[in-house]
Amino acid sequence: MYRLSRRGLLRGAAGVAAGYWASQLWEPALAALAETLEPPAVVVAEGTNEDSAEVLLRAALAPLGGIERFVKPGQTVCIKPNATWMNPPHTASSTDPDLLRALINMVKAAGASRIIIVDRSVFDPPAMVLEVSGLGAVIEETGAEAHVLDRFVEPKSKYTDIDIPDGKAFRNISVIKAAVEADVRINMAVAKTHIVVPVTLCCKHMMGFLENPPGLHTSLDQGIADIGTAPAIKPVLHILEAIRARVRGAAYGDGTDITDPDRVKRLNKIIAGTDPVLIDAWATANIFGRSPMEVTHIKRCFESGLGEIDVEKAIESGRLQVFKPAQVLITPTPTATATATPAPETRPTTVMLPVEKPTATVIPTPLPTPIPTRRPAGEEIIDINTVLNAPLVPLAAVIGGVGMVVGRRLVGGLRQQSGASPEPEGVTSREEVGDRGEEPPRVRRGSSRAAGESSPGRSQARGAGRTRRRESPGESHER
Repeated sequence: MYRLSRRGLLRGAAGVAAGYWASQLWEPALAALAETLEPPAVVVAEGTNEDSAEVLLRAALAPLGGIERFVKPGQTVCIKPNATWMNPPHTASSTDPDLLRALINMVKAAGASRIIIVDRSVFDPPAMVLEVSGLGAVIEETGAEAHVLDRFVEPKSKYTDIDIPDGKAFRNISVIKAAVEADVRINMAVAKTHIVVPVTLCCKHMMGFLENPPGLHTSLDQGIADIGTAPAIKPVLHILEAIRARVRGAAYGDGTDITDPDRVKRLNKIIAGTDPVLIDAWATANIFGRSPMEVTHIKRCFESGLGEIDVEKAIESGRLQVFKPAQVLITPTPTATATATPAPETRPTTVMLPVEKPTATVIPTPLPTPIPTRRPAGEEIIDINTVLNAPLVPLAAVIGGVGMVVGRRLVGGLRQQSGASPEPEGVTSREEVGDRGEEPPRVRRGSSRAAGESSPGRSQARGAGRTRRRESPGESHER
């Protein structure tokens, strides 16, 4: 039985009073600290050829809070990979099969009840696209559902119309119905050059949700920004694959980083986060060597409030961070296991013993079991420690109450001495809050700039936006 000492009881009472006032005085500071510990908006995972696709993906998601931040148990999850082209794996034409497998397994481990894979083929039948790219085998192996639709023969029931309240060029558009019905969406693009726009990254990859992507070409750059603002298909997470990237020419082809190194580069990078503009801006500058302000559709997405385009400022503020897998992943160190040296084999030797006659065994007589003596009626065991502690209970209550009263008066005295100066944040009494009808002021973090805050770069963007870009006559919508 646990016995409370006098010292422990008094110390606990004083601790209650001190803890109460500490919570009142430090609550705003703790709230401010929690804000500073929020995860970055974008993480770049940089690995080597020895790092698998799964290792790179985990390294990119870990600083963001892991896949569990975005996927909750029981949810239906829509993953939008690049399943558009009938080209083999490792050509950077479509999503790497190993990367898709890793993401599906992580989503399953997070408790998703249903996983659907959504995209549209451009020229070839979806069955052939999935077979040649290797994505079909992964979908079947993991138990996900394939909703890769044919451009020409799908029934209208596979699509649904959605509103784009903040759209500037498009206010309503038809998209894949399964993507709208999912609880969460994950956009999974591949870093590539393009023949209509300079690059196709996370923002442009959203065109794969549409029933008729060529229809967006009437105002392509602004259209990409408009569908990015559509609430019905807004992803919770964007992943840009740059394990291999196509750095020249069209967004598809059969060459790999080994057979066609001028077009396909092995970079071993994955960029992930909640800000698609910042992801695209970093990739444009660091993979393709261009200013993101020169890529019109990324600039339009920035102007539409989809994210931040100033990479340097994002790095300085911590919104964009770069890690190597070893910095964020804990790899168990193999321990040497001692191998037991086998003992030399010994053969049993047969020994003939003389047969002895059995002898009678004497069984000892059991001793009588002693019966415990009962205590006389009325006799009790007295716990002296309990008797001594009993009078201290009201004394402890008095100490705790006095501590709270003294603390309140100290705070009141500090307020009177401050005169007209503002009251300390976080110590306003609940009665005073009730009289004023407002919450106590809380410390706010003011270091990071909102994604849509004006900047010289943005002013230039708006100026440049007055001149309308001549649209490409092409109807290509490669992703």
